[in-house]
Amino acid sequence: MSAGTPRPESRRPPRLLVVSPIPSHPADQGNAARIQALGAALMARGVICDFLYYATEGLIPPQQAAMAGFWHALHIVPPVPVGRMRHPGCWGIDDWCAPALVGQVAALQRGWRYDAVLVNYVWMSAVLEAVPDALRLLDTHDLFGDRHLAAHALGVDPSWFFTTVAEEARGLDRADLVLAIQAEEAAVLRTRTVKPVLTLGHMPPLEFLMRDAAAPPRHPFGYLGSANPWNAASVLALDAALREAPLPWLIAGRILGRQDLVLASRPARMADVPDPAQFYAAVDCVLNPMTGGTGLKIKTVEALAHGRPVLGTSAAFAGLPAEHPGHCAPDVPALVGLMHEYAGSPAFRHDLRRASRLLALRHAAAVAAEQDSLAARLHALV
Repeated sequence: MSAGTPRPESRRPPRLLVVSPIPSHPADQGNAARIQALGAALMARGVICDFLYYATEGLIPPQQAAMAGFWHALHIVPPVPVGRMRHPGCWGIDDWCAPALVGQVAALQRGWRYDAVLVNYVWMSAVLEAVPDALRLLDTHDLFGDRHLAAHALGVDPSWFFTTVAEEARGLDRADLVLAIQAEEAAVLRTRTVKPVLTLGHMPPLEFLMRDAAAPPRHPFGYLGSANPWNAASVLALDAALREAPLPWLIAGRILGRQDLVLASRPARMADVPDPAQFYAAVDCVLNPMTGGTGLKIKTVEALAHGRPVLGTSAAFAGLPAEHPGHCAPDVPALVGLMHEYAGSPAFRHDLRRASRLLALRHAAAVAAEQDSLAARLHALV
């Protein structure tokens, strides 16, 4: 550099506070995996990320240690019990977000001066009112306006947060930028808010590019899922279809904790899955018989990331650029028909494996570009 050339000014990295009612560790359910992966992606792009856990799902010492070792700083706020529904038959947008939490975030902002605050879930959006001097980001994860009506239409108990479209819009409008987990939901969200909506998908690291080939799998088909009612309804539909055309399969994960899950098709069981890689090493083909729901199906992209061929319904691949017939079964009986084709046809198995890996690569590239875009916005703040 010549003596007459001005020295470039050094920039400090942007500082982001992530607020969540879900712990980031362990990543044993889709929402935690999303939170952890997004944090890792932003930190890899030079963003300082602190994490505030509103401890609605409890906290044990190993979990706290894992989160403290991952984030630049960790803040824990104890939850306040949820009261009654504000509206007849559905929650108000702020019913699950305590004023004490909003006050805690305001105090943190006075001390730490975050450039941006990212809140997970629209029903935590009141937190954004505590940080008017920061870029306010809302990661929606899902659609919650009239979610209970969509659940009832499928015979599913909504059993989590749901509200009206008008209440959801009120929460969305608190953000400066709304994040949608897939493009189809981004289009819906743009009809519900005047604020800009950015698609920011989710894709775990592509394990099949980094791991050596494992021992041959012990089970031809397998399903890994959490205990939410959407998963339970889907697995029961799969069980019913397999009674008509039986095939061996494995079921794993938290879903096995449900007492109402009685399966006549008698799958093998793997209740304890401390590392999802153990499940994926045990099965040849992963199933996702999702019968409905919203959001991105994290179990689908996780299976793709592990390099496994995936058979699923159209709902299981919502938001993904799926093309292979095995990725768009119209219903669960059709999915079972594809399972039989997979079992009997080496050509079908080869084509599905190739299509699944190509889909994983395409989606990973798209998500990386979306993460680059968000990181660039954060760096522009400083």
